[in-house]
Amino acid sequence: MNCKDAQEKIEVYLDRELTLSDQRDFEEHLNDCANCQVRLNNIRSLNDSIKKIDYVKAPFSLRRKIKRNLKEISEEDAAIYNRFQLLGYTAGSAVLASTLVWGVMTLMAGSASQAQLVNELTMAHVRSLMVDHATDIASSDNHTVKPWFSGKLDFSPRVKDFKNEGFELVGGRLDYLRIDDSRKQPAAALVYKRRSHYINVFVYHDESKQQASQLKRDQNQSYNFINWHTQGLSYWIVSDLNKKELKQFAQMLSRS
Repeated sequence: MNCKDAQEKIEVYLDRELTLSDQRDFEEHLNDCANCQVRLNNIRSLNDSIKKIDYVKAPFSLRRKIKRNLKEISEEDAAIYNRFQLLGYTAGSAVLASTLVWGVMTLMAGSASQAQLVNELTMAHVRSLMVDHATDIASSDNHTVKPWFSGKLDFSPRVKDFKNEGFELVGGRLDYLRIDDSRKQPAAALVYKRRSHYINVFVYHDESKQQASQLKRDQNQSYNFINWHTQGLSYWIVSDLNKKELKQFAQMLSRS
């Protein structure tokens, strides 16, 4: 196992999801590689720091809004259930969730699963910058970055440089995301830069999203998110860039 393979498996190793043979190869490589040991320790320390962060109690106005929305959803679900109960239809209810990331970033999402996903994407974005691992392949040439993902993923993400528009392609890397409660799955991470702001574009295979969707936006106090689905792929953009410019970038990428 070389350094590149080992570094791609660090998070999976920390989550104890490697096969026994991969774990053995990974640990043998660590014994002989100081650089990978440092990277492993950095990511482990970061994960430990995140787990120790205390959640802040939401303001009264926010809690009241959440309860009101939950009540409205519950009443709507009850009406649907009563209408279709003879068909055995059970209505699901969306849960309006709020979560705290790094102790200062409060996020409201349309469902608990989306809040979990956005939290995962936020940590992946922050982690890539903190451990100096923004890219595995550093290049502004889309003809270099796009082929790099071949053999690493079962899909081909859209890759295009928008340097002339002020959004320079920096490179790409292979990341691993926990999309829901299942195991982590591989995802392409395309990295762009707008002035001093880094933009991570996460792309992963999602069979449940076969139909194309319009751009959707989420935000919290520090980061903005834009996502859409097309041809069985989900695209998520994460950055601290302002909403207006991030939307401009998303529109260009989605139409490329």
